[in-house]
Amino acid sequence: MALALCAALSYAQAPASWGVKAGFNLSQHYGTKGDEGDYEVHTGLRPGFIGGVFLEYEANDVLSLGLEALSSMNGSREQIRISKIEIDGVMENLAHPAQMKVDYDLDYVELPVLLKLKTFKREKLELCLITGTAMGLKVNSHHQLRGKVYFPRDGDEYEIIEIRESSKLRDVNIFDFSFVYGGSLDFKTRIPLSLEYRFTLGWDYLYLPTYELFEPVELRNQTWSVLLSSRF
Repeated sequence: MALALCAALSYAQAPASWGVKAGFNLSQHYGTKGDEGDYEVHTGLRPGFIGGVFLEYEANDVLSLGLEALSSMNGSREQIRISKIEIDGVMENLAHPAQMKVDYDLDYVELPVLLKLKTFKREKLELCLITGTAMGLKVNSHHQLRGKVYFPRDGDEYEIIEIRESSKLRDVNIFDFSFVYGGSLDFKTRIPLSLEYRFTLGWDYLYLPTYELFEPVELRNQTWSVLLSSRF
């Protein structure tokens, strides 16, 4: 569909411009879990960079099509409190919940295809709404787990077992597809500038590992981005 739109706009000799954009990401993972009694998950944000180049075709005075190639740092910071664990096929309650901290770093080359609608226009200022889809190609990934498991000893004492695990997340999806929503303020100054906010919501589940005794968790990417761009 995007190629067809590009071809139609090119045939119609639609005005085109290109530029660069860069900004700041706050990303996390979201999803659902099965048994609420097994463990609790508190999701934290991973800050990161987003930036790249874009090409924009103006279909008319209010509508344009944007194609982008961006480098985007995604991921999350998870804190997991485990109250049950499977031992020899039986779920056992832990007298002292295990504590895990997991860092997920997933970096992508994103290829968004966006429609941009001008909703407010003044001589040197335009307000636009943005929506579209994006395909992400995973180029770098890593996960690291740090945790403690408590085994009862005599009295109220526990033996603490430190856990360290890490991987390159090679089994996690290479491609990630998502929806994009947002808006921008375009300043018609001597050097054209745009300030943009966007929310990117993944629709593919990623099977992310935690502790080796547990099945991978099913989570999706979710990112808030603020970008500054200039066109030529």
